[in-house]
Amino acid sequence: MMRYLLLLLTFLILPTTALAAPHLQAETALFNFGRVAEGSKTEHTFRFQNTGDTPLIISKVRSSCGCTAALLSAKELAPGEWGELKTTFNSKGFQGSVTKTVYVYSNDPDQQKARFRLQGQVQRELLVSPRRIQFSAGKDKAPFAATINLRNDGTTNLFLSNLKTTSEELQAELSSSQLAPGECVQITIHLAPNTDKSRFAGYITLRTSSPRAPTLRIPVTAVLSDRQ
Repeated sequence: MMRYLLLLLTFLILPTTALAAPHLQAETALFNFGRVAEGSKTEHTFRFQNTGDTPLIISKVRSSCGCTAALLSAKELAPGEWGELKTTFNSKGFQGSVTKTVYVYSNDPDQQKARFRLQGQVQRELLVSPRRIQFSAGKDKAPFAATINLRNDGTTNLFLSNLKTTSEELQAELSSSQLAPGECVQITIHLAPNTDKSRFAGYITLRTSSPRAPTLRIPVTAVLSDRQ
């Protein structure tokens, strides 16, 4: 009889032991930062809890790109303990809809790689169209001309100055040095390349009063080889 009781107790204890495990439970795994100006930084702290019954051990944290930094409050959480994941998204160089993911790797058997996401809209204060000029024609088509549009998508007046080019072959002229919200100005460019060369590569640079985009650099290239 005693042997049967011992076997019964063993069967009752084994399932509990087998099910013992850590579990990472996020308070929320998605943060929508809304609409931000390009160049600004967004910070958010995700909270999560170990809802399992053994310690949760976090081995590493990775982000989907270098523009998103992440910092953990602790690498080991006891059952019931809360942890924090502090994230920073740098919107410089982005435009439009953005989603960035931070991965947290742990010993949770059900989700060894937990995902935390930041998403929103990045709006450039100064919109440049096109962002580069590319000419492709024979030497008999030179000189070349093009127009670059600058639009103020922000909420304050912008002031433009110090328009320069990297080559005497490339000339640029600005239609106005002031740019009100919602308005556009133009940069008119003329390229008279050296016909002894088969290619041209240069830049147009411009200073702005925007703290998020203080300098613009617009590439200008040309392929001058005559087509057969």
